[in-house]
Amino acid sequence: MASRKIIQILTTNTYRPMHKRHQHNIKQIKNTLQRNNLTIARSDKNKAIVVLSKDALEQKIMSFIQENQITRLNKDPTECFQKQVQQALQKCDTLIEKSEHNYLMNIKPTAPHLNAYIKHTSKRDPYDR
Repeated sequence: MASRKIIQILTTNTYRPMHKRHQHNIKQIKNTLQRNNLTIARSDKNKAIVVLSKDALEQKIMSFIQENQITRLNKDPTECFQKQVQQALQKCDTLIEKSEHNYLMNIKPTAPHLNAYIKHTSKRDPYDR
């Protein structure tokens, strides 16, 4: 949400008097984040954003990976799975019509990316609606 707002501010008309002030504020925020080794992450359940150190975020991600016994693969197996699905569909001509094969296949499948959302545990702000 913050990045969309930043992009919107940067792409708006540069002749507006508030534009330079917004750009100055954005630069100050970026510099403060970089200087203090901070990052911005989305909250898990609501539309809040969380500012935390990059080290803390990396530690949370690593603990999540270890707790869930996630292993890193050397090669993306998505293409192999795609070929297996294609072969299975070709063998099932009697169950699934050939015209339906295109609807069941993903054209360019990719593996999902890891998105880090921070669990928001603080008390609810009475002004947040």
